[in-house]
Amino acid sequence: MILKKIGWMCLLLTFLSLSCPAGSRGGTQLDLTPKIAASWLMDTNFFRAEPVEQEQEVWNYLIQPGIELGFKAPKTEVSFDFTLDINEFDVRDDGGLDPALQNPLSEDDLDFVGYTGLLSARYRALDRLLIGLDNSLYRTRDPAQTDPLNNFRGRELYTINRLTPYLFYEFEHKFSLGLRYRNTITDYDSDLFSDITEHRGMFDLIYNFTRRSLLDLEYQYWATDFDREDFDYSSNQLKLIFRQQFRAFSIEAGGGYQSRRIKGPVLDEIGVFTYRVAFTAQNPPAPETRRSHVSFVAESNLNDLDIGGRYFIGTRLSLDAGHVFLEKIPVGLSAFYQRSSFQNVYGLTVDGHVDRRIDDTFDISGRVGYIFKQYLTIWVTGGHEKRDSNLFGRSFDNTYATVSVEFGYPISRR
Repeated sequence: MILKKIGWMCLLLTFLSLSCPAGSRGGTQLDLTPKIAASWLMDTNFFRAEPVEQEQEVWNYLIQPGIELGFKAPKTEVSFDFTLDINEFDVRDDGGLDPALQNPLSEDDLDFVGYTGLLSARYRALDRLLIGLDNSLYRTRDPAQTDPLNNFRGRELYTINRLTPYLFYEFEHKFSLGLRYRNTITDYDSDLFSDITEHRGMFDLIYNFTRRSLLDLEYQYWATDFDREDFDYSSNQLKLIFRQQFRAFSIEAGGGYQSRRIKGPVLDEIGVFTYRVAFTAQNPPAPETRRSHVSFVAESNLNDLDIGGRYFIGTRLSLDAGHVFLEKIPVGLSAFYQRSSFQNVYGLTVDGHVDRRIDDTFDISGRVGYIFKQYLTIWVTGGHEKRDSNLFGRSFDNTYATVSVEFGYPISRR
């Protein structure tokens, strides 16, 4: 079993991290936080199947050793976060099912070692010039990492890396110019799925009304290439975004238009109005540690990536709120609703008619924790996900729960 074979790696990594000294020099700071988490996760319908006879309850045992590093100097700031995700799965109720209905992935197929790596670096080259680099790397079965508006329900194992160098130049106190490039590579382990490469350029012209409010004219162009499928596309997107930061809350409102040209044989061009409205608040205000927080986001756009060139307009409402009671008990609530209106997918409805696919997805979850120490917390989470589709075989219900223990011991030295 995976946990028995490499469980010792968790203890070794934690020991080495705790033994690593944090160096210091004048004017600089090095922060080091070794961490480890252990979780039990349960899904009553892990493969998000319909009808009910195909639902399979799966338990996931997860161990996550990792480390966080932070470096600050007068002109430089670097942060690095790496977590190893050791997954072992237990399919609980497949014994009585017809083999023809069972998912082709067995327990041994599901087990995997994934990881999450996040890197951010910023350098103030001149008083008015900021140069930066962001990179995120995931190896996972979670389809949500491919797209913020993802509607795919598969559990395929894949690796995705996003590399984003950028620079921002302040012409004067009112105007700034930003240039960013992002390269995204999505690599599926299974030969049944096409690997994907995206090149994206982003341009921002920013007008600062005050130190806390700005107007951003944002233009993006990106080209997406599927290795084996003829659904390559290119997109142009122009948006105007207003942002205002108050002491305890911030607002964002932006809208624009995206035009997408697709090389596939079914649909050659899509145009859509895109928008995003967001409200966030916390108490006490940043940079103090928050006791209460709430955020609400309403957004609509085309999805970026999907298998087989299935593109939809995704409209999503998201809510996240939380509060820490008695300085020891954090409680939170998260929920979202998304309508996915497909542009090029048709099928049979439950009534036997042919119609264009529309999915309505709901997800709500609650969480409660207990902070034993600053570096030790236990969490319990429970939630329900439901998709209603007008096409036969595309709906599902899934109830999920998680119990996790998180340990992270910060070491800082100047």
